[in-house]
Amino acid sequence: MEQTQISKPRRGIYLVANRRSEDGCNNLIDSIRRCGCRLPVRIIPYDERPAILRGRWDAVEPVTLADFPAEGLEFFRELTGRHRGCPSGLLRRFLAWFGEFDEFLYSDNDVVALMNWEELFVRLDGYDVVHADCEFATGGRFNLRQPQKFEELMGPGSLEAALTSGHFLVRRAPHHPADLLAGLAWMEAHRDIPIWQDQVLLHVTILVAGWRVLNLCKPPHDWASSWAGDYKDVLELFRAIQVERRPISHLHYSGGLGNGARPVDELLWSNLTIDERNRRQLRALLRQALGVNAMVQLQSKMRRKIGMIGKRSA
Repeated sequence: MEQTQISKPRRGIYLVANRRSEDGCNNLIDSIRRCGCRLPVRIIPYDERPAILRGRWDAVEPVTLADFPAEGLEFFRELTGRHRGCPSGLLRRFLAWFGEFDEFLYSDNDVVALMNWEELFVRLDGYDVVHADCEFATGGRFNLRQPQKFEELMGPGSLEAALTSGHFLVRRAPHHPADLLAGLAWMEAHRDIPIWQDQVLLHVTILVAGWRVLNLCKPPHDWASSWAGDYKDVLELFRAIQVERRPISHLHYSGGLGNGARPVDELLWSNLTIDERNRRQLRALLRQALGVNAMVQLQSKMRRKIGMIGKRSA
């Protein structure tokens, strides 16, 4: 009797980067490989200025939009045309649903791997999405203008379904693109409730489409927070892992973190030589002392708000 062979799912990692984010991208890839992960990595260009890779890593390749099928490009055009207030570069992460991998991990560039990410993929069994973050504890304030109204419409516990779009795994299914558009349609029908950004689309879609989601930072797994802002220095990371025995899959420097002035920012320079690391740190500390970092963060926040206002009035 012939035995049917079950093919293994194709697994890989997607990043989206450009020249502005290439330092973080190079450090991220270096951390992925140094933690033992050998999965193929594909880098989608954020814009017309693709990131330059400085390392020689196996199975790390840039891709272009032309590498995605016609239905993926059509989906992306529709998404960018309807999703207001979000730069199209950020929405390019959704092209991963049309890529070469059956199961994929997407990561932002302001992330450092702290474990072999291949071990995360075994958690996908029985789930559409796996992630490890504490976005569920924010009460929806980063995703929603009206969190209370959102929970009234979506039901109790819907705020705790939030996740960050900066790091997640997906076992893709044929219905997922249609689900994402259904989530977008919900956002369009309730325009004043969501903040129009990419991770809100994931949050809404999970609820509208009933995706099966595993958050490793919730019980019973109780992994430690993956947000860099929850740690004052690297010793705090060691304490969480060694003393509390709580795994940490990665560290995410979102929310204006990662300018190099905080002790925990050290991991963002782990791929650099000592001399280059010292130069970067000196520059970061000078900018911090002169108030430049705070000014840049304020300007960035103002530009985002002006851009969102402009798109809403268009």
